[in-house]
Amino acid sequence: MNEGGNGSQEQSPEELEAEVERLKVEREQLEARVETLEAKPVKRRRVRGIATPILVALSIIVFTITVPAAWGARTVLNTDRYVATVAPLADDPAVQASIATKLSEALAPLGERATLLAGPLTIAVKGFVRDQVEKVVASQAFRTFWVEANRFVHTQVLAILRGDAATITAREGKVLLNLLPLVNLALGSIEAVASDLVGRDVTLPQISQSDVPSASIAKLEQALGIDLPDDYGQIVVYDSQDLATLQQLLYTFERLLVLLLLLIPILVGASLWVSTRRRRTLIQLTVGAAIGLVIIRRIGIMARDRLFERVDTQRFPSVRVLTDQLMSSLFRYTAILLAIVLLTALIALITGPYPWAVTLRGWVRDGSHGVAAALRGEQLPDTGRVRWIRDHRDGLMLGGAVLALALLLLFDLSLWGFVIAGVVIALYEIALARLGHEHDGAEVV
Repeated sequence: MNEGGNGSQEQSPEELEAEVERLKVEREQLEARVETLEAKPVKRRRVRGIATPILVALSIIVFTITVPAAWGARTVLNTDRYVATVAPLADDPAVQASIATKLSEALAPLGERATLLAGPLTIAVKGFVRDQVEKVVASQAFRTFWVEANRFVHTQVLAILRGDAATITAREGKVLLNLLPLVNLALGSIEAVASDLVGRDVTLPQISQSDVPSASIAKLEQALGIDLPDDYGQIVVYDSQDLATLQQLLYTFERLLVLLLLLIPILVGASLWVSTRRRRTLIQLTVGAAIGLVIIRRIGIMARDRLFERVDTQRFPSVRVLTDQLMSSLFRYTAILLAIVLLTALIALITGPYPWAVTLRGWVRDGSHGVAAALRGEQLPDTGRVRWIRDHRDGLMLGGAVLALALLLLFDLSLWGFVIAGVVIALYEIALARLGHEHDGAEVV
């Protein structure tokens, strides 16, 4: 019985060989599966290592392109910002002189038709016109007019570029901008001069933007008692053939800017998400953005210098003043962004696991504990770093004073910037003095 049972459990050589082959195949399958599972993280890591620098580079490039585009849209395509930029020109003496010259030249022909000033215009008459115009240009009324005039023109030009048909007047294939309301405003600013030139009291009519240009011209002719050209107060801004192209360019620019503004956080977020070393990637992004901002500033300076080489700024002083205003706005805009990205990079560095960062955090921690203890009148912690600060107190206080002097000499601080810097330096000096006082008191005892 037992022999029969044992014989039934025994396997033939063929069956044993088949079992061995099956186990061998199963082992090979398991080994292949393990290799596949181990290879996936390596492959994924390799892909992320390739994708991260590409995304970082794209982020920096898009950021560098978007900054000047956003600044331009904010400064040039926004009426309030544009007016705020050009408003200071009215106070510039060179610009006032240039405007006075052009107004004098424009008003001089009125004297040819005047009753009181009939006959050839003498030097005295020209001098009279010039003196009156200069008084007007230097007045507060002109500053108000200047702001309103620039706001009006800017609004009209943008309306044309954005396809507002009600604003467009066409003649002989030219697109005309109706400035008659602006001209009337200018005449109102120098109404006394105009009355003297035409030889009688002048009562200017009310002209609005919605008035038909021909009707507005007729009102002015009746008020001034002179004939005016049919296109008086209207200037050519574009050829009608080019208007559609310009409108399409503005349409494309505004929508492309929105796309770029959306791309920046998407690319930055993707860079950090894909990265296997996010802190390093963040530092790369901020350093790259800082370099991009410096490049933007250098390009702006070179463009300004090239413009001044091509334009006679003595003859057209407003070009220099306006360019300086725009550059000042660009520099202020990029300086704020530069401070933000550098501060972000600094925070990423000093909070990192780098040996120097760990040491620095230890110094700050021990120093702050020592200062807090000194201010509360408690016994100072007996650590090497606190002892070092006390031993080098005078040098550290001198360094704070030098830093304060450098801030005053190298930077044009605003009132609030000066107050904040002064408070920080004062607290720094008081804390060091307090540490030294506690140390001196301990030695006396």
